[in-house]
Parts: sequence; C-alpha cells; structure tokens
Amino acid sequence: MYRKQLLGMLAAAVALTLAAAEAPAQKSDLTPAMRIATTRLIAATQPGKVLKDWMSAGAFARWQSVYGALIRTDDKSAMMTDFFSQAMLFTGAQNDQSGIWMLYNPLQDNVMLIQTDNTEKIPRIEDFVFMTGADLRGEKLAKGEYPQAIAPTKGDLDAVLLKNVAATAAVFHKAFPKTAGTFTLSSYRKFVNADPVSSNIALRFALLKRFTDPEAKADAEKAGEIALLLWKGDAAALNAYFDSPADSDAAARYAALPARVKNSMLPAVYYRTKTGSMLGFASAFKPDLLILVQLKASGKPFFVFLPMSEKFATAMQSTGK
Repeated sequence: MYRKQLLGMLAAAVALTLAAAEAPAQKSDLTPAMRIATTRLIAATQPGKVLKDWMSAGAFARWQSVYGALIRTDDKSAMMTDFFSQAMLFTGAQNDQSGIWMLYNPLQDNVMLIQTDNTEKIPRIEDFVFMTGADLRGEKLAKGEYPQAIAPTKGDLDAVLLKNVAATAAVFHKAFPKTAGTFTLSSYRKFVNADPVSSNIALRFALLKRFTDPEAKADAEKAGEIALLLWKGDAAALNAYFDSPADSDAAARYAALPARVKNSMLPAVYYRTKTGSMLGFASAFKPDLLILVQLKASGKPFFVFLPMSEKFATAMQSTGK
C-alpha cells in the first residue's frame, strides 16, 4: 500500500500542482518581496504561463531562445516546477525603479538572478540569468563531477546544503549590496546556457526515479510511512518512530509548523549510502526547510529538522559546524 502511495507522491513531487488558490492572498500592503514570493509559489503550478506573464516581452523572448525547451507547450515543466517549488528568495540591490533578487534552489543547486521593474504592482522581470550555484560561487567542478548538494560523496548532505546556502548568499550580497546605486546582471551573461542547469535537475530526477527500482521497495514503503507521519505532524508519534540528535527538539519544532506546510511535505531527496539510504521531504510553502531521514540497516530511522535560511546557514558556518 505504501509503495503505491509513494509513487503517487513522487509524481506530485516532480510535477507539483499546488492549487493557486492555496497561495497567500495578495493584499495592497504586501511588500515587493512578498509579491515575488507569492508569484514564486504560483509558478510551481504552471511555470510556463507564470513566466510569460511575469517577464517583460523582451525577457521572455530571451528565455524562449535559451531555456524554452525546459517548458512544454502546455506550460507545464517538471524541471521548472522542481526549481520554483524549493526556491528560496534573497533580496539584493533595490531602488524605487528597479531591484535585484535571487531565487536559489539548494536541492538543485541552481540560481535564477532576476532584475525587476519595481514600479509594477507585481515587480516584473526585466532581465534574468538562470545558472548553477557552482558558477555563481566561482567553483570549478572536475570533469564528470556532480554537485555535492545533489549526490554528496565528500560529506553529509546537511553540511553541504548549509555551506552552499551561506556561500551563495554571501556571493550574491557582495555582488548586489542593498546600498548599491546602480546595478545590472551583465557580468553574469557568460553563464547563459541551459545545459548546466538542466544537467543538475536531470541528476536529481534520476536519483528520485530510483524509488521505483525493485531493490528500493523497502525504502519506498518506509517513505510512505514517513510521509503519513509528517502529514499528521504529531510530535509524540514522531518521537516514537524516529531517533534524533540527543539535544534536538526536532519533533516538537516540526509539529509546530503550519498545517499547510506539514500537509504538503513530499519526497524531494533520495539516494543510497554505504550504511543505508537518505530521504528528504520538503514543502513548496516553506522552501527554507528540509526534513532529512537516514534509513539504517537496523534500528529506528534518524530524523533531522534542517532549517536552511540564510541566517541559520551563515551562523552554522561561522561556528564551524
């Protein structure tokens, strides 16, 4: 039963169709950042239509010329749904006329830099660059090497994600400080290429697809059980089912989340390790949070409540954790 449920959840995770009505209602007192955050959430439903409406005619024409193949003719796109669903929003240089923003998906390690017309009710995208996090950070991957955030081989996933969030945010704020008088995305033009970002997403999908392999049946059943627990969000049930760090209040922190976050937790990470398997669950309503579950050969699954906000990630890096 759980395997059947999980396959349905995986389909939803890859092609998330959150009803636009569930997005926060727009009010006249919403800040530009709130408006962009709301648009980001709606973009997870029909990315093609939303991008066309959100971008200026010139920006959308540039999108089509380079990235058009990422979106189907019916405006749906598993790749872009995956990007927008877990994209965290960062605010850069701003004035009354224009602004720079960054949408960063740490699970893809992909970045969309956007420059908006701030005179519009919903800040319209006038310019953009869609690129990998590694390119933004100036990291050079060896030939055949994959981003550690997608398939970690050199450390734990939580440490990799926090390091990337902190480093990506630091580079962005240095390039586009809020005190800047003038700003442009021109210095990132050399990264306009659909292949690197597509490669990152394709690797994520390839790993998620392993849930359907016959040898992953036990993991799939466990993931189904865990998803049901997360949707209910009962702290006592979570504590009974999982192990967690000794000094952690992970179950209580999770239980305190809004119901719509808990109810929309879906599988977002899956890969196998030498000692078991790693599962990750995420919600489009709260992209700065990831629930990690380590499945071991024996004993209870290990539960990690992982905030990925810039503030938390930066603090963790400063303490060397």
